[in-house]
Amino acid sequence: MFNPILKSRVATLIYSLSWLLIISGQWFLLLYFYEIPGFVALYDSFMFNALFAALGLSIWYVVKFNEFESSSAYKVAFVHFISSLIISGIWLTVGYFFVEQFYNDTAYLPFFSQSLTWRFVTGNFYYLLLILIYYLILYNENLKQKIKDEANLKSLIWQAEVKALKNQINPHFLFNSLNSISSLTISSPEKAREMIVKLSDLMRFSLKANPNHKTNIEAELQNIERYLAIEKVRFGDKLNYVAEVNTECKNKLLPSMILQPLIENAIKHGIYESTSEIRIHLKCSFVTNHLIIQITNNFDTESVKSTGTGIGLTNIRQRLNLLYKRNDLLETSVEENLFIVKLIIPQ
Repeated sequence: MFNPILKSRVATLIYSLSWLLIISGQWFLLLYFYEIPGFVALYDSFMFNALFAALGLSIWYVVKFNEFESSSAYKVAFVHFISSLIISGIWLTVGYFFVEQFYNDTAYLPFFSQSLTWRFVTGNFYYLLLILIYYLILYNENLKQKIKDEANLKSLIWQAEVKALKNQINPHFLFNSLNSISSLTISSPEKAREMIVKLSDLMRFSLKANPNHKTNIEAELQNIERYLAIEKVRFGDKLNYVAEVNTECKNKLLPSMILQPLIENAIKHGIYESTSEIRIHLKCSFVTNHLIIQITNNFDTESVKSTGTGIGLTNIRQRLNLLYKRNDLLETSVEENLFIVKLIIPQ
């Protein structure tokens, strides 16, 4: 938000030297073409240009709050038109005050009054020149920030891919699943083969998923079904999952592998800590160009809560912030014995 000209010594020096050059040019013009006395011409040139140089610093804030990306071109043009009139008016009013104070009884005052029109045009030209410079500075700053964000996103993606190769399939989940399959090979070989296929599909989907890519809601829900089918072997009727997906949600996109950590979180803090049936309810709706996914699970309020690290929810928030430039897309709340996670995905 701070004026970029004042943030850098080099920019401040260039800005000052540019105005000194303008002051010298106007002084020369008044002295040799209008035959204004030397000191009076210098006073005129220095006072008016130095005053506009000071006012010009405030134009940055008009530019900053009227970027083309966030406002229409008509609105930006209208705001700058009004701002130009106001600043030029202030400039000439204050300048006239100083002229009247020092040169009220001289022949210079009539000349000043006659030159108000071209001074007003000059003030608007200065304003136009400054907003062009400021917009170039703003574009450069936004470009640098975008490059920085992309670098951070690539770094996060790289870390996520490495983590996917090592820890995407939770070791405890994999170990327990293999134990369950081992037991089924004796009691129910057909079911054991089915579980092996589901586990293989789940691992293949997890390892192929690119954290920077998006997939449709149907593919994500199919992966959740594979994951829960494996977990249901362990927990049986204790795990109850219901999905309610509106037809408007079909073919809508969301970041790959964004739902599984939320389901894992529901199982960890629901089933692991409860002796009764746990119901996980996933509801998907489409409202005002946003995909709304709400995951609700009940839990035992009297059980001892495990102290998790909260890394899963934190990573999801970071991914959403980098992908959509918003930090309000993941909400969590507790209502009596219900834990609710609300995921908002812009389309």
